[in-house]
Amino acid sequence: MNEIAWVTAGIFIAGLLGCFLPFLPGPPLVWLGALYYAWRTDYATVGWPMLIFLLLLALLGASADWWMSFFGAKKSGASLWASLASLLGGLIGLFVFSLPGMIIGALAAMAAVEYSRHGDWSTVLRAGSGYLIGYLLGTVVQIGVALAMIVIFVLDARF
Repeated sequence: MNEIAWVTAGIFIAGLLGCFLPFLPGPPLVWLGALYYAWRTDYATVGWPMLIFLLLLALLGASADWWMSFFGAKKSGASLWASLASLLGGLIGLFVFSLPGMIIGALAAMAAVEYSRHGDWSTVLRAGSGYLIGYLLGTVVQIGVALAMIVIFVLDARF
């Protein structure tokens, strides 16, 4: 393998680690690795159609935490308003305190809406557990998407 392939592999590994570490964007890093390789090889083996396809996969994977949490909360009985509040609370928490803030903000917003609607903590706990399960499944989706991106890239680039 040449230097370009080694650097690309390093970026891919950082992307896989980013699926677990909150300060690294997993699938977007994998996409940047593919973009780096394409750029350094003058797009000889990887062209823009493949890069656009990988970008769409990266966006799907990067947002998996959000939409899987949303559906997890909905599946466990949270109202639409509580699920939407969790998205907003998670977004605010993300900007204030990074990943812990996202989870805490989303759970706090969901709890506030569900408790104000039902006045029952068991409903709030059920919705919160659905959110957390969805979040964990979102991490699994991120890993799967990142791995799929790497496999698709390697098959297309023909190292």
